[in-house]
Amino acid sequence: MVLRPMRVEDVDFALAIEIAAAEFPWSRCHFISSLEVKDHASIIEVNNSVVGFAIFKPVLCETTLLNIAVHPHYQRKGYARQLLEQGLIAQVNQGVVRCFLEVRQSNSDARSLYHSLGFIQIAQRKNYYPAKSSPEHAIVMICEFPQV
Repeated sequence: MVLRPMRVEDVDFALAIEIAAAEFPWSRCHFISSLEVKDHASIIEVNNSVVGFAIFKPVLCETTLLNIAVHPHYQRKGYARQLLEQGLIAQVNQGVVRCFLEVRQSNSDARSLYHSLGFIQIAQRKNYYPAKSSPEHAIVMICEFPQV
C-alpha cells in the first residue's frame, strides 16, 4: 500500500473510482480544478493500482474534506481510514486546527468512520444532496485538533 499526493495523471483513475462509488459523482473538471487550486489531494495505491482518494480544502487554520472515495472492490479494508488519518495529520502539520465535512444522512458507514476519528455532528443541511427519489439531508461534522 502506498499513500501519495494525487497528480494530474491520476485524475482518470480517481474519476473511475468516483463513478463506481458515488451515485452523483464529481466530474473530471472537479478533480482538475482541485489540483489547480492546490487542494490537498492524495491517493492510495494497492499493488500499483489506485484504489482510493481524498481531497481536503485548507483555508487558513481550517480545512474541509471535499471528497473521499474507495473503489467498491476495496471498501471495508481500512483504506478510507488510512486516507483520512494521513490527510488529517498532513493538515495538522500545516497548522490546521479543525476539519469540517458533510456526509449523506443515509451513509451510516461513513458517519461511523468519521465518528471513530473524533468528528461530531454540528448541523444538518436539509435537502442538500441530490438523490434519485428526493433530495437528501447532509450531516455537517467537525473535528477539533488539540493545540500544542
